[in-house]
Amino acid sequence: MDFKKIEWIFFLAFLGVNIFLFNIYHATKNEEGNVSSTNQKIDIVQRLEADEISIKGELSSKVKEGYYLAAVPTNMADAVGSAKEKNGAAFNNGLNFSGENQSQFIYTPSTNFYIKDSKETKENVNSFLKDSSEVLFGQEYMYVPHESLTNPEYPEIICAQSFEGIPFYDDTSKMEIILEENDGLLRVSRYMQTHLSAIEKLREKMALYSEKDAVNTLYINNKLPAKSKILWRQLSYVMILQVRGKNVYVPAWLVAVGTGKNNIQIETVNAFTNRIITNNTLQKVENTN
Repeated sequence: MDFKKIEWIFFLAFLGVNIFLFNIYHATKNEEGNVSSTNQKIDIVQRLEADEISIKGELSSKVKEGYYLAAVPTNMADAVGSAKEKNGAAFNNGLNFSGENQSQFIYTPSTNFYIKDSKETKENVNSFLKDSSEVLFGQEYMYVPHESLTNPEYPEIICAQSFEGIPFYDDTSKMEIILEENDGLLRVSRYMQTHLSAIEKLREKMALYSEKDAVNTLYINNKLPAKSKILWRQLSYVMILQVRGKNVYVPAWLVAVGTGKNNIQIETVNAFTNRIITNNTLQKVENTN
């Protein structure tokens, strides 16, 4: 047995793991420097009111949990082929693929599905996602109302792949459902879909900073101008790093801030560290072998 060769194999494997973990650590350290705590005695809600910053609903102090995750973009052409073999799904009507490694699936359903602009929208979307003959991995996705538009001019529905109830906020795990008006109803015309496979927990589940903590951090770092509007808040997984074809994600609070008629800024706060990462550059580590 070539023990020298075995030693080199273990050495390279150990080195690869350490490079991977170092880059996660480095990405966290490179987050935008900002104040994440303060000795203020006035509650954040009172401060928002004093600055005429409007917000819909109450800020939650609930502490949730999340993971560092890694995943790889799915080859959707392979996924369609597997679906046809396993359950006889058709996927022949207006079928197309695009993107690197055929990561995006573009499809025109052969069945008519209608989405109502009402309280039934979520129920209609969920019914569509459950149809395995027309939708791949449908039950892994969730309806995202604040990104969806059901107005007659450019109607579309956005769904995001999720992990344990927390959606991904990323173009590699998204479904964009295009609607068209048909006799006063909105019919599913086609959809574009990307998907993540081999989702892996890189660490044990950890406690997260709350929604209220994240908004407070944005406020004390001057990210919420006076008389602005907090349009929505969402806990999501966001990509911070790419390592040898794998995407690495952290849970983060997304806060949409409106400062004018058509001016909306999405602020991002790392839910592990309570630090702002809105403008961080995505780091990529290529294969060094």
